[in-house]
Amino acid sequence: MSILPLSRTSGRSIGTLPQAAGSSSTATVQATENSPAVSQSAIVSLQAEKVPVQTYSVPRTPQSSSPIWQKQSNDAASLLMKGNFLSHSLANRFKDLGSTLLDMVKDGIGNFSQSITQSSDVNAVTDTQTNSYPWADEQLTVRTKSGVEVRISLKNQGDNLAVSIKTSGELSEAERIALGNLSDAFQKAIDGLNAAPPRIDLGALTQFDTTVLSSVDFHADITLDQKAPQVLDFHADGTQRTFSLDGPSGKLNVDVDMGNSAIWGNEKQRSASMANYLQQFDSAVSRGHGDKALMTMFKDAFTQMNSDYPAPALQQQIIGLTDSDHAMLSGLADFDASITQAVDTPNPKHLDELDTFSYQASQNTLITDSGRFDRTISQQQQSSLASSYHTSLIPDVPLKLTTDNKSQNYYYTQIDDKADSTTEIEYRKGRLAKALSSQSASQSTHVQKFELGKLTEDTTRPYEASQTQDILAILKPFLENRRERLPLDEYRWQQTLSDVHDQTLLKADPADLHGKTYDRARNVDAASAHA
Repeated sequence: MSILPLSRTSGRSIGTLPQAAGSSSTATVQATENSPAVSQSAIVSLQAEKVPVQTYSVPRTPQSSSPIWQKQSNDAASLLMKGNFLSHSLANRFKDLGSTLLDMVKDGIGNFSQSITQSSDVNAVTDTQTNSYPWADEQLTVRTKSGVEVRISLKNQGDNLAVSIKTSGELSEAERIALGNLSDAFQKAIDGLNAAPPRIDLGALTQFDTTVLSSVDFHADITLDQKAPQVLDFHADGTQRTFSLDGPSGKLNVDVDMGNSAIWGNEKQRSASMANYLQQFDSAVSRGHGDKALMTMFKDAFTQMNSDYPAPALQQQIIGLTDSDHAMLSGLADFDASITQAVDTPNPKHLDELDTFSYQASQNTLITDSGRFDRTISQQQQSSLASSYHTSLIPDVPLKLTTDNKSQNYYYTQIDDKADSTTEIEYRKGRLAKALSSQSASQSTHVQKFELGKLTEDTTRPYEASQTQDILAILKPFLENRRERLPLDEYRWQQTLSDVHDQTLLKADPADLHGKTYDRARNVDAASAHA
């Protein structure tokens, strides 16, 4: 026996039930001529006492049947899709699919495609169903040194799931192994972006085999509801790493120049610089009242783009910066990073008062080599913060602004901060002739107070400081000491380098510069004692 679906518009109908009379009622359900060969009518006895019987319209529902496959197959990806398809969560739909597809490439499968969709009566398909969410398109594109391009694609739209592998040429065994080694990294990137809330997990994608693969790209375009899509792009090759995210909450960008490995410091120096920047990011989002979730993704992206530096290229090793050179530099590769939050207008009475948050940080290094013994090094780090926000006059009381003047009680704050750090190093005839560190930081806080819609206070608080350090004077006693260093001498030398490195890191708060000087006397005396 088959069960017929019911519809408002089909030829099938349910007869209305007559109103109850006395202690019982009868109703006849007529079958149409298209019905299967079953009894043409059914008598249903309803036991009721003068209870009116309503007429029900049963909405049409699609026939339940098995999903439709592009092709029947028992390969690893198809078997995984069969289970994943039971879930409507994007995270579950793509679970383990990326890593499985790359493992298939490793096993020698160059081209592959599969899709699964929920079948239904064609007349039951609506526009809502065909444009249903979540919608996602996530792709990994890898190019090998030999020029072969491999693209792994995962797509989901409502009740449709599709995957594919496309390879432009024959892969060598080494290339297949290198691609397979990225399977976990690819899956981490997918899982992170599909999580709730989403997170950035791209660090492992930077760790590809650069002797076999030339570049790795990851692209994701996701729309979970009717809001704007969230689009992510990641690229890594031998000379650069780039990341961008554009979504409903705002925009993130991190570009790292991997082409000048001569300036990279050791792991301790890089860790210290990273910790310094992450602390400044936290301070910026707190001072500027930014979106902490968006800043968390920015911090993750910045950390991951600056992780796992590869071995320096041979031509960069020839430049051979000294330990003291590296101590005066940040140790990080040059970069440009920014976060811009989506603009909000929380005050309907003053739409010109915007809630904004924009932060930018960068580093640029220039090495000029005039000869074997003459060169100059200049490194500049800078940051800027611009934000504006509304807060309640009463702490911990939510702000609810309307066009009514009675609600117009608030502070409107505008922040404008800038910081700069410049290190200049110069060698003449092979000897360190100049080592100078200059830093400046400024903060401006403009606060307007409104009570019952009237401006009652308007203040601007500027704060700035700067300092210059002659690092050459700190290092000179150690550099002029020609004799072999004893263990205690070496310890003090390394401690001095660490102190110098801390002093040259960018400082965005004027309080960290104002009235503070480097304790040069302690280091000079220590060096002189062992001269």
